[in-house]
Amino acid sequence: MRRLSFVLALLLFTFGLRAPNAIILYPLVFESHPSALGSKEDPIARANYEVALLRNPKTGVIPLNIRQRELSFSAKIQSRKEWQEKSNLRINTNEFELAGPFNVGGRTRAIAYDVLDERSIIAGGVSGGIWKTLDNGISWSRKSDPTLRNSISSITQDKRMGKENIWYAGTGELVGNSARSLLAPYRGAGILKSLDNGQTWQILESTVSGTTPDKFQSQLQYIWKIAVNEANDVQDEVLAAAFGGVVRSIDGGNSWQSVLGEQLFDLTSDVDLNDYKVSFYTNIEQIKAGQFIATLSSGTSDKDQLSAVSGFYFSTDGENWQDITPLNFINYHERTVVGSSADGKKVYFLTQGESFVYLWLLEINGIVNGNLDGRWTNLTQNIPSFGGDVGDYNSQGGYNMLVKVHPENDRVVFIGGTNLYRSTDGFTSQRSTKWIGGYSPENDASIYKGHYADQHDLIFDAKDSHRAISANDGGIRLSTDILADSVSWTSRNNGYLTSQFYSIAQRSDEASSELLGGMQDNGSYLADSQGENPAWNRILGGDGGYCAITPNRDYLYVSFQNSQIYRLTINSNYGLSSFARVDPTEGGGDDGEEYLFINPYVLDPWNPSRMFLAGGSVLWRNDNLTQIPAGSQSTTPLNWTKIPGTRKDSIIYTALEKAQTADILYAGALNNTPFIVKVQQASVPEKEIVSTITSPLFPSSGHIASISVHPEDENHLVIVFSNYGVRSVFESIDGGSTFEDISANLEETVDGSGAGPSVRWVEIVPLQDELRYFVGTSTGVYSMARTLSPSDTWMKEGEDVIGAAVVTMLDYRDVDGRLVVATHGNGTFQSYLDGFRKLDNDPDVEEKASLSQNYPNPFRRSTYIYFSIPEDGIVKVDIHDNSGRHIKNLLWGPQFLGESRLQWDGTNTAGNPVTPGIYFSTLSFKTVKETKRIIFQP
Repeated sequence: MRRLSFVLALLLFTFGLRAPNAIILYPLVFESHPSALGSKEDPIARANYEVALLRNPKTGVIPLNIRQRELSFSAKIQSRKEWQEKSNLRINTNEFELAGPFNVGGRTRAIAYDVLDERSIIAGGVSGGIWKTLDNGISWSRKSDPTLRNSISSITQDKRMGKENIWYAGTGELVGNSARSLLAPYRGAGILKSLDNGQTWQILESTVSGTTPDKFQSQLQYIWKIAVNEANDVQDEVLAAAFGGVVRSIDGGNSWQSVLGEQLFDLTSDVDLNDYKVSFYTNIEQIKAGQFIATLSSGTSDKDQLSAVSGFYFSTDGENWQDITPLNFINYHERTVVGSSADGKKVYFLTQGESFVYLWLLEINGIVNGNLDGRWTNLTQNIPSFGGDVGDYNSQGGYNMLVKVHPENDRVVFIGGTNLYRSTDGFTSQRSTKWIGGYSPENDASIYKGHYADQHDLIFDAKDSHRAISANDGGIRLSTDILADSVSWTSRNNGYLTSQFYSIAQRSDEASSELLGGMQDNGSYLADSQGENPAWNRILGGDGGYCAITPNRDYLYVSFQNSQIYRLTINSNYGLSSFARVDPTEGGGDDGEEYLFINPYVLDPWNPSRMFLAGGSVLWRNDNLTQIPAGSQSTTPLNWTKIPGTRKDSIIYTALEKAQTADILYAGALNNTPFIVKVQQASVPEKEIVSTITSPLFPSSGHIASISVHPEDENHLVIVFSNYGVRSVFESIDGGSTFEDISANLEETVDGSGAGPSVRWVEIVPLQDELRYFVGTSTGVYSMARTLSPSDTWMKEGEDVIGAAVVTMLDYRDVDGRLVVATHGNGTFQSYLDGFRKLDNDPDVEEKASLSQNYPNPFRRSTYIYFSIPEDGIVKVDIHDNSGRHIKNLLWGPQFLGESRLQWDGTNTAGNPVTPGIYFSTLSFKTVKETKRIIFQP
């Protein structure tokens, strides 16, 4: 979701958004965390982040036509299942299955009822493909080919009698997925067509001819809307609102011509449409059989230059157009959405201007000599304005907009932005407007019960116009009475797997089915541990980033863009019971230490109260996250330290991994010469040993996306580079002194050029009779067996389930051999690996709890208190003065076996400095109680 200001009240609201039975112990008011498209300072943050991941370092750009080429290349790589069937060797098989989220949909801009069956709906996710339900959303099945570019922006059915089995789908999300920078790695794939009522889909070759997906060469790479001329019984006439204008086909999409605006296809190969100052936003709406409204923005990709053709247009044949723009309409306008009454006599225009949104009504009197005769009314002053943080209408710059007229009452009109509103007097006043979706009308930035924010479409059941389907950033919602005084909604995301994951995590200490994942737009969700298709519960908004679950599920750590990190606790009903923001006060500042858009951090497997964080050009360590007070919404300095020796000029840290068998942290750094920083004694303050390791094999300026350390050998590591056009996978068995290139058949050529996929993640998995590496890539999951022939060949995994989905992260645990896979567009998958082996990597600890002497002692500004416990449990540490009076509680919460440390800054519970003198620290753990003397000097 975009440009949100989150406010949470006292009880019963979740962190950012509502969740069942959530309890907040403190008032929570989020400062604005802007949309997935980036902050005000960097409006293309996500696009820049993705380009940095993928660009060929040699050219600085994403290779031409790489998606089509990498899919073709991937199809030639043998799957493990195929290899097993052809060989006589016994190998471990890995059966993957969907893991959800079955109740969470991704951003949906395209949805339509089937006129042949009101229970049949076809919908499209902006990166999850085309899906169909035959039971009004009770269940869904995917219908488009997972190997296609599935950025679905529009879906339209041919409603002419005898032609109803024909459907068209537009692709390419110009705003939201790609952003105005047009730097997204995958563009649309023209227009898809189905001849069997949405069961199968094929790309219309006329819409991709001469184009490549990673260069902006044709306006048909971005389709805003499609309409079929219901009045033309002779020809299969289709109109499409594309980048720069409206195009028309009279042969069912086999050929096209421009009819309004610019014709920008069949151009030379050196064309870059980023340089063309044409209408950025277009729209096409059939207001009545054979009558069309088209809109073209005056805004282009350059705000300082207006489009030569813009405004509102009317046509009775789809070919000849009359300019009907109101005489006093604004000069600069961006996106316009259109909604019309069932008889086509009332047409509403909702327009994003430079700073404001405008609402106009066109009342059509008739058609005279082919020209429209009508009357315009400006209704802008009646656009909803309920005040507060989220009450006013907000299109977020045109990202989320809709206007719809009820099919049986033209005075009932709906408009959508972040929220959904309904007027019963056609917005001729504000008196009859109700807030019926998006954020809650309580105006505290919680979500409207059963609904979701950021509206993209609203459709009505043809047989029962009280029933309506809403499509938004949270997928699909149903209201059985959209006209009710209090509108209620239910999710229809049952198996509509279109969510876009950045991250995934699971518990490592228990064979639980819980999963915690961060999603684009949808925030962070936790999967319930029960049931065949467990529910996923939202616990944080924004763009969900890295996440973690501690042992015993004492804490969840979740984040959103630019490394805002929160520590959460939840109750047995998955309601939130406490929170604290934990990222460092000086992190991500203006001193060259900027975070990545999706920024990595790891919990120390030796002690999950300890966190290591990539902070741009420096590495951070927090020695005890539990000590950070609950209820904080601000960054904190408590227990954070910049690890000495890790500050490196002109670099940015991109990947982190902590060894399980030694106190070693590895961090990948992006530089002209990429390298890994190795921190020995990483958890010991002021005793860290920092060294830099690299290899002549590493690609120059390559992006290290992931590091995996063998869970039984701290010197055995595998790193991956995510760029196209380079060798991708490297292994070291001597702690980084030397590396071997094991990219093997994941690359098309010896130097890494060609159509090899982008490798995003790697996991080292020790099994009973072999060592297996798994990598997540832009074309699915692959594995390599290092101790069983063939030892240098990658094989496709889960090809019949995961397919060629873009895989962003993997997570493996040894307690039950569970490997989980996060994809960007099709949810998550899991496999319980045959031959898994449970490991024993617990550190050596003392037999009983103990409290060590603080250091320094005496102290002036702050001192550290060290303690050790033999097992996980609740620890309490207090400060008393020489008379036994309680001064401050430093810690009272879950801690993990082994040694930990706390910080005391010489203040009391009120935060005031104590007087110099003698004090005592007391450790309480189960039946153990120990005390040490502390001297505080002036």
